[in-house]
Amino acid sequence: MTQLNMHFSEDEQSRKVRNGALAAIVTQVVRVATQTGSVILLSRLLTPVDFGTYAMASPVLAFAVLFQDLGLGHATVQKDELTQTELSALFWVNLSVGAVLAVTQVALSPLVARFYSVPNLAPLTSGMSVTLLLSGADVQHLSLLTRQMRFWTLAGLESAAALTGLATSVVVALVYHSYWAILAGSLASGLVLAGGAWLSSGWLPSKPGSITAARDMLNFGLGVTGYNFAEFLSRNTDGVLIGKVWGTASLGAYNRAYRLLLFPLQQVSNPMVRIMLPTLSGLLKEPERYRESFRRAVLPAFLLVLPGVAFMIASADTLVETLLGGQWSEAAPIFVALGIAGLLQTSNSPATWLFLSQGRAKEYMRWGLFSVATSIVAFICGLPFGPVGVASAYSISECVRTPILWWLIGRSGPVRHRDLMKVVGPHLAGALASVVTVSLLHRWLLTRSIGGIPDLAACFVSYVVSLAIVALFPACRREMWRYARSVRGG
Repeated sequence: MTQLNMHFSEDEQSRKVRNGALAAIVTQVVRVATQTGSVILLSRLLTPVDFGTYAMASPVLAFAVLFQDLGLGHATVQKDELTQTELSALFWVNLSVGAVLAVTQVALSPLVARFYSVPNLAPLTSGMSVTLLLSGADVQHLSLLTRQMRFWTLAGLESAAALTGLATSVVVALVYHSYWAILAGSLASGLVLAGGAWLSSGWLPSKPGSITAARDMLNFGLGVTGYNFAEFLSRNTDGVLIGKVWGTASLGAYNRAYRLLLFPLQQVSNPMVRIMLPTLSGLLKEPERYRESFRRAVLPAFLLVLPGVAFMIASADTLVETLLGGQWSEAAPIFVALGIAGLLQTSNSPATWLFLSQGRAKEYMRWGLFSVATSIVAFICGLPFGPVGVASAYSISECVRTPILWWLIGRSGPVRHRDLMKVVGPHLAGALASVVTVSLLHRWLLTRSIGGIPDLAACFVSYVVSLAIVALFPACRREMWRYARSVRGG
């Protein structure tokens, strides 16, 4: 019988967290490689019309995905003591919701085709609904693997799914040269992930029964879903407003700047939630170990990401041109304007670990609603000044929200306001010092016309400055020495 409740010693848990970090790096490398390979290979085998057709149908699926697991995956990971009855109830809820969403998408597919006046969209939109069924069938099995902290198993499954999806898309594109190749890859990936999750977890659900026993977990999941919906609105409203008022060219520049900044942040923040949610949830009854694990996780995550974001902001003029090309020069000032929001969102990302691991899903949802409301107000205020105005107003709103967020987080739970100041404050100070220092150095080096060396030197200096500032704080310095000793010790 599959073990639902795992208890680890401090050494075992530390080892699993380290393994989780390494597994996340491997998974992200495979994921980025397959995504890049997909863009390159499929772009040579399919036409812009194929990609455009698929893009027309995608928003319907993207919206449905918001509700496919109802936050019940996080509920499974967070639960202190989980029973077979509770897990089975959540499984059948997820499967039923996936089926309802799939049927709804099939029913809406003719309307999507009529909206765009493209008849082929109806069968394509219907075909996409199968992914919702697959996702509904594997949510609890994947969450159980996360709860058990089997991160290498998850890394293997996700890597195998990504590679299978890429191979399937390429083969189907070679044979049929149609947008169906993109869907075939997505379905193959989902099938491998779902099948692998069932086989790896070894867990089988009981027969459908009452969901009363899992009522608290359902309430938790609804809070997470409410936050995800608010986040969806926040991530998309700015683009809709800019496109409506300023047109496609301005929206294109804003979109590229936004994606360029957001992509590297997502590669760290999303895997960290998977690692830290089971870690902290298991320590909720041991406040001191909870705080210690939180401090230990924040240090490497922030030292890895924040100096990099600072460098990107300070060297945006050449960075955007180098990565995107000279025709995207309009995106550089937008990127800079979004930079402060990027820094703060990175430093705020551990709030998700704390909200969810402490079971504070309702507060999490309320925070999401407050965040989206203030973001939309900021978008409207900045809209008359173009994409740069929208980006600047968004960064200002993030500055206003950040202290409110940490005040809210520190009101209860093992991590209090003083702990947050000692953990987050030094890294923010280091990142801001890096922005100033690297900006000055970057411009000085550019005046010497030393080619590609300025960016390399500026990136190195960004990490050195941030590390030096963080090391000035005793608590961070002790944690850095601890990491150094652990590395030397093997």
